Amino acid sequence: MMSRTIDVPDVEGFARPRTRREFFRALALAGAGAAAGTAVLAAPASAQSGDVDIANFALTLEYLEAEFYARAVDSGVLSGDVVGIVQNLADHEQQHVDAIVGLLQQAGAEPVEKPQFTFPADAFSSQDSILNLANTFEPVGVGAYLGAAPLIQSPDILAAAGSIAGVEGEHVVTIRNVLGLLPAANEAFPQALSREEVLAAVAPFLGMGAMMDTGGPARVEKGNYRAL
Repeated sequence: MMSRTIDVPDVEGFARPRTRREFFRALALAGAGAAAGTAVLAAPASAQSGDVDIANFALTLEYLEAEFYARAVDSGVLSGDVVGIVQNLADHEQQHVDAIVGLLQQAGAEPVEKPQFTFPADAFSSQDSILNLANTFEPVGVGAYLGAAPLIQSPDILAAAGSIAGVEGEHVVTIRNVLGLLPAANEAFPQALSREEVLAAVAPFLGMGAMMDTGGPARVEKGNYRAL
């Protein structure tokens, strides 16, 4: 069998970025490598498609979280230190959106469009309602990345997903800490969620449902990460 060398960014840069700025720079480099035909495009066509589907699935979740926290910041009901905390979470989620969109575009793939989200009528009526809703869906983000990880073929995308999952885990602990829930880190091993479990958790926020890469209604085949 003929061997070949694949030029990929340093995965350790994802695992232990010194700053969040450096992490997103590393993620951008991974996308540039994919566009040049390295790790992602060296995989079989089916694997490439699967990684793109998973990235778009993750992008929809990041769209949801980014919009939620942006609305929370604009709600006017946050006070004290919570204002800065929620703004920080909003910044993280928007950075995740931008990074995944950039990764997909640089790989020559089409990022899914942002769907219209529906939130409960009282979601932004008080600080407690915002924090409690955040505490409901933040663990879903962690579980979604953990569930998708074994299906990812590209080591670069896997490393990026792992880094984002780590940040989402920090969000879970942050929200629980602000709510006064003890212990703040309440799980030694967060649960990996299947695509169907993620869909069930976020469906109430999707309204008419997300229109994914086909432009058609969201599909629900088992194990398919192409649609929410």
